[in-house]
Amino acid sequence: MNTISKPITFALLFYFTFSFASAQIISQFTWDSGSPTTADVGPNATGISASAVVASNGVGGTSGLNAGLPKMNIQMVLPGSPTFDVAGIDVSIDYQREENAGKFITRGSSLVMQGFGNFSVSYRVDDGSGGFNTVSSGNVYAIPNDNTFRTYRFYYLPTTGFGALLVDGVIQWSNDGPDGRDLYWTGSGDLVVGSGADGTGFNNTFFDNLVIASVTGTPLPVELVAFNAEEHNENEVDVQWQTASERNNDYFEVLKSTDGQNYESIGQVPGAGNSAILSEYSFTDYNATAGTIYYKLRQTDYDGNSEVFGPTAVTIEDDVSDETCVLIAYPNPCPGNCRVKLSDCPIGSPKIQLMMTDATGHVVNEIYDTRNFDGSFDIKIDKSNNLKPGIYIITASTGENHFSEKIIIN
Repeated sequence: MNTISKPITFALLFYFTFSFASAQIISQFTWDSGSPTTADVGPNATGISASAVVASNGVGGTSGLNAGLPKMNIQMVLPGSPTFDVAGIDVSIDYQREENAGKFITRGSSLVMQGFGNFSVSYRVDDGSGGFNTVSSGNVYAIPNDNTFRTYRFYYLPTTGFGALLVDGVIQWSNDGPDGRDLYWTGSGDLVVGSGADGTGFNNTFFDNLVIASVTGTPLPVELVAFNAEEHNENEVDVQWQTASERNNDYFEVLKSTDGQNYESIGQVPGAGNSAILSEYSFTDYNATAGTIYYKLRQTDYDGNSEVFGPTAVTIEDDVSDETCVLIAYPNPCPGNCRVKLSDCPIGSPKIQLMMTDATGHVVNEIYDTRNFDGSFDIKIDKSNNLKPGIYIITASTGENHFSEKIIIN
């Protein structure tokens, strides 16, 4: 295992499912398919705004849910019974703020997970006498309006009566109620995602990675609070992830794709087994090529059960370009006779255009190279160019790449 101290710059929250009776994902939407109502786990949505679309700019370069145009509330409806008639719940969603008011998740008055401007929750718990008590957090976290995805999570554990609100894996509020009390919401109607969420008509993606699980005594066992990939060196990509806790976790497997559809395993990293502390991992792909590369994680427990999560993506620029070209003018300042040289360009680069402009932007000299470019270009500047003393800019253009150098004529 390679541990890292380097901070991971964006966070998302995935959950790994195991064969534990106390925790099971019952609904999951990553919105990586073409339809906003298509679930990855559990029943598909039965209703949604006509404007809602799956769009780019979700978490980690993936797709997410956009309220779309014309401006309408998302109002995605999931059939409530029997899927959500469970004793305890663990629900999370990735969100970047677009408006001041709205709700992440609601199920009638039995559960209201408020978001957008401020993060809060209200939920009903069986009082042991056939009725219910309402637990409300109040506003516990001001959601930043900074175009950054964060994971907003609520869970209630009926075995212990413990409920909590978390942001990026950090508890912002908790309540320890009576033990052995189930949620009071069986038959409370459908569950609604994005009530009042219209994105202010900005047409931006702001929801991603909705996960809802049935839990009893503990939250979902393994929490992956960060997963990203970034170019490290030429032909190298660092794949990094971070877990808040692990249970029965044998190893991680890194999967790679160049088309976003077909993945292959490129390596394994041992897991921590059972852990309740923050653990950081990294894996280096030494065979990265130009273009967009997609990575997923496959987690496998000691019993052989596994789940695949992701993807995250990184785009590597094509190095077969003129980015290595060097443009110099010498001597500089120029006493009246000097040279301009473009060198160290790859053989086979596009033909060259050299342009000289004065301080006002007026073109005073322009040269096109009509030869097959051999990696360098050298021109002479002398008094025959009728240049007045002053500051000039030499610009070399090779295809889409441009290089500039200031030259002073004495």
